[in-house]
Amino acid sequence: MKHQQNTVLPDEMEEAAPGIFYTRRPLVAVGSEAIDCLKQSARSNDKKRARLCAHPSPESAQHDMLIVSHRDTYVAPHRHLKKTESFLVLEGRALILLFDDKGQLQNSFEMCPFGSQDPFFYRMPVGQFHSLKVISELLVFVESTKGPFQKHDSQDAAWAPAADELGKGRAYIDGLIDEA
Repeated sequence: MKHQQNTVLPDEMEEAAPGIFYTRRPLVAVGSEAIDCLKQSARSNDKKRARLCAHPSPESAQHDMLIVSHRDTYVAPHRHLKKTESFLVLEGRALILLFDDKGQLQNSFEMCPFGSQDPFFYRMPVGQFHSLKVISELLVFVESTKGPFQKHDSQDAAWAPAADELGKGRAYIDGLIDEA
């Protein structure tokens, strides 16, 4: 039996938007070459993050994404109105931030890969405002949620800088951490 290359290679990753990649492979198996490509993209694009969508399109019923976020990214506090979200750390460290409806920081906890004393997996409940701060240079993680993607299924926090305000957003998150 001839051994076939089963992992997604960088030249098979099609960029649908800056930092958002899809592959035409029906079986998405990922190795270090694809992760290295995502790391390079996260280091160089304006949002400072990149993802390989294992699902074939935004309309898919299940969304599984391999994501790399740089420490300079900003994930605006948001909540999912109808869906849960699962998060599994493969590499790096991040601080998860949980907020009440008025923007008060309720809780925070560090996440690291399996084998540390910190959590490596979470399942975020519906309606919980959350964000994260990447502590290491890069954070590599898997995120899963139900599809299809529809912007109105999520709500950005009115009390925090918008997702496209990277500088203000990073300063906001850093200020919260300094106060805690």
